[in-house]
Amino acid sequence: MRSRFLIALASLALFLPSVSAVGKEKQGPLIIPDTNEGVPGAGPLRRTDWFRGVWKGRRGSWLGKTEEQMNSIVFLGDSITQGWGDDFRGFFGDLKVVNRGISGDTSRGLLLRLPEDVLALKPRAVVIMVGANDLAEKAKGETVFGNVKLIVERLKAHDENMPVIVCETFPCAPDDYRPVVEIQKINALYAETWANDARVTIGSTYRLFAGSDGASLPQLLPDRVHPNISGYAVWADAMHKIFRKLKLGDGAAYPHAWVHFSRNDREAVLYNGLYGYSMNRPAPLQLTMNVEPEPGHQLAFQWAAENGLVRPIKIEVNGKARTRRPSSRDGKNPPFFWDAIPVSEFGISKRERKGSYRIRISQTEGDRKPSFISGVRLISSPSQLKALQLPEMTYKATFAFPGAKSESENSSR
Repeated sequence: MRSRFLIALASLALFLPSVSAVGKEKQGPLIIPDTNEGVPGAGPLRRTDWFRGVWKGRRGSWLGKTEEQMNSIVFLGDSITQGWGDDFRGFFGDLKVVNRGISGDTSRGLLLRLPEDVLALKPRAVVIMVGANDLAEKAKGETVFGNVKLIVERLKAHDENMPVIVCETFPCAPDDYRPVVEIQKINALYAETWANDARVTIGSTYRLFAGSDGASLPQLLPDRVHPNISGYAVWADAMHKIFRKLKLGDGAAYPHAWVHFSRNDREAVLYNGLYGYSMNRPAPLQLTMNVEPEPGHQLAFQWAAENGLVRPIKIEVNGKARTRRPSSRDGKNPPFFWDAIPVSEFGISKRERKGSYRIRISQTEGDRKPSFISGVRLISSPSQLKALQLPEMTYKATFAFPGAKSESENSSR
C-alpha cells in the first residue's frame, strides 16, 4: 500500500511545477517584483495596477523581436522616450533605432529591465533619458544619478567599445512637483562624472527645452513634461549631431508621411526626371496623410515651374482652403523646389486624436499656364526635406485621386 502511494506521489510530481519554477515565473520580465528585495538600485519602483499593465504590455510586445533588433541604437527611458513612437516618426531615417521607453518608468525600473530590454540586443549604442517620474515620487536627484551611474557601468562592462549617450533630464513645470533644483542637480552630477569620459557622451538636452526660469518651454513641451512634434524635432536634431560625431551614421530624417508620384499612378507624366502632375487639370489631386494632425506639422509640396515661380495654387486641408503662389525664393531657377506650409494656416490648433490630413490640390481657375507637382511630404523640421530618395513612393498616405493604377492597367502598358 505504501509503495503504491509513493509511486502515485512521484507521478504527480512530474506534472506539477516546482516551487522554484513558480517563483521564477513570478519574477519574469513581464512581472514587476512585489517587493524591493533583490531589486538593484535605489528609489521608487512603481507598482500601481496601471503601471503594471503598461510594463507588461510594452515588454510583452518586444518578446520575439530580439533577433531582428540586434545591433541597433537603443533609446531607454520613460514616456518621453516612448513618445517617439516605435518608428521614431521617421526622424532617424534609415538608422536602425529601437524604442525601449515605458510610460511611467523610473530610473530604478530602467536598471531592473536593462538585461532583457537592452543588453540582449547587443546594441551599437544606447541613449538614456530619465528622471521625471522619480522626482514625481519624491526621489532626490542623487538617487536618479546613482541609478543611471549603475546603468552606465553595466553598459560599459557589457561592451567596452559601445558608445553611451546620457541625455540631461528635461525641464518640467515651475513648481515643486518635479523641482527645478533637483533636475539641475541630476544634470550637474552627469557633467561632473562624465564630462571627460571618452565612453560617455552627455546630450545637452536641458538647455534646449528650458526657459530663463529653468522650467520647460510650453511651446515645445505643452504639458511642461512631454515634447510635442516640434520638441521631438529639436531633440532629433541634437541626437543627429551626436550620432555623426560618434560615427554611428547620418541617416537623413524621413518625413512623417509622404506621397511621391510615380509611373504607377494614373495620368502621371514624366518631367525633368520625376513623375507628377501638371496642374491645369480638370479635377483636383486628392490624397490623405494618415497621421494625427498637430500644430507643429508642415505640409511640403515639391513644385517645378519656369523661373522658380508657381502659378497660384488652391490647397484645401480638412475642408479649409487657401490660395498660395509658391516660389523658390532664392532667385535661382531649380528644376524642383519645396514649399512648406504650417498646418496652423489650415486651422490646425491642437492635436487631433485619430484624425488625418485630407488634402485637395488644384490650380486656380483662369490660369492656363500650368505648374507641375511631383510630391507631398508631412514634416516638422526642414531636415526632413534633405533625403532625395525615400525607401518607398508612399508612406502613411493614400493617393485617392487619380490614384494608383490597378494591376491590369500596369500589365497593359
